Amino acid sequence: MGTKTALITGANSGLGLATAKALAQRSFDLILLCRTEQKGRAAQAEVQKANPAVTVNFFTADLADLDSVRRAAGLINTQSPKLDVLINNAGYTPARLEFVNDIEKSFYASHIGHFVLTHLLLDLLKRAGADANGPARVISLSSGAYLGGRTSRFFRRIDDLSLTFAYCDDKLANLLFARELARRTAGQGVVSYSVHPGAVRTGWGTDTPGIIGSVLSLARPFMRTPEKGAQTSVFLASAPLKSIGERNNGGYFSDSVPKNTYNPDITDEKAAWLWEKTLPFV
Repeated sequence: MGTKTALITGANSGLGLATAKALAQRSFDLILLCRTEQKGRAAQAEVQKANPAVTVNFFTADLADLDSVRRAAGLINTQSPKLDVLINNAGYTPARLEFVNDIEKSFYASHIGHFVLTHLLLDLLKRAGADANGPARVISLSSGAYLGGRTSRFFRRIDDLSLTFAYCDDKLANLLFARELARRTAGQGVVSYSVHPGAVRTGWGTDTPGIIGSVLSLARPFMRTPEKGAQTSVFLASAPLKSIGERNNGGYFSDSVPKNTYNPDITDEKAAWLWEKTLPFV
């Protein structure tokens, strides 16, 4: 049994699986959140091989289905005494534009689903943050694509929205959420970060149509491995807080160091607006 517990969404493949295996090797117990039981069981077995001494559990949830998120959170709250690290890793990348309640589906899953999950697990995180191990950590996977995001498109049905801009909006929302979570939980035993993992060779974008899909296919051999892409998340989950820097709470990290951000929509006001706009979904 490990000394700390980390929950990772989308842990059955790519970055999520690589992150889970790396943390298992660092003696973390793992909770894997996957969309299906089949994928969860396969990931559980693979992560367990990385370190047979730790505990690896899994729960199923579809982040675009808030009822399933609530059910999973309820089970986790019931069965887990505390949660030291939450890594909001999962992303949804549709091959065509889809909507859930008139909200673009990848935004719904990547931002709203993770917002609800984090909110419902906050008591577990705060409980862990109150012990001698130091603050609990919430790590949200963003991307350099946040540069193309615009808050003016959030929560709106835009039938001709490109898949590329949909992805950019997701990543901007992930960054703003991490920033506002840090502000809202300051002094409560929780810290929050967003992460750019780099261009990673995963299954993301394999079914993207048109020129974007063609470019991704050509670039894939030159991308980072999932293991390389997971390094910043692993660093933020496991490094001593003094190595991360206490003043970097709410910050955006790449290659394990804080980075400046350059989107004009990244402001305290926009982050607070996004939080309040998302809160009714909980």
